[in-house]
Amino acid sequence: MTQAKHKYQAYTAATQTVAKTKQIVMLYDGVIRFVQQGKDAIAAKRIEDRYNLLTKASAIISGLQACLDFEKGGDIAKVLYNFYLGINNRIFSLHHTNNLKTCDKVISDLKKMRDVWHEIDQSNTSADAKTAEAAAPAAPAAAVAPATPATTDPEQNVTLSA
Repeated sequence: MTQAKHKYQAYTAATQTVAKTKQIVMLYDGVIRFVQQGKDAIAAKRIEDRYNLLTKASAIISGLQACLDFEKGGDIAKVLYNFYLGINNRIFSLHHTNNLKTCDKVISDLKKMRDVWHEIDQSNTSADAKTAEAAAPAAPAAAVAPATPATTDPEQNVTLSA
């Protein structure tokens, strides 16, 4: 079996076993890492590396934006759409400006949004644990299925979608 096939199988398994909110946090971590590495490439005048890294970051942002569900997400989906559009525009501008301050601002904004998603993931994980704990006495331990993660922000009662 080829190495590429193993990677695909690992990715498929992760998308089925990792909570969607956790997947979003991981994607944000990747974008932040690529923009930081792009910033380092700008500072070192490694133009090709900067281009490749920022293109990877932009691809992840575009993927997040493409997955928004406007029917379920409503106003939150619109806010996220505009956030992703703004981030992508600033990443694109870095290809010709090489502005390190813009990199810092993009990283800062991404970290803030990543932290919000992390909080949502943590609250969903806590809620799932409480649900599983409450269900445990009603069924044998072997029969308790893992709870599926909710993607609803309890504070706003709005369904979020990657």
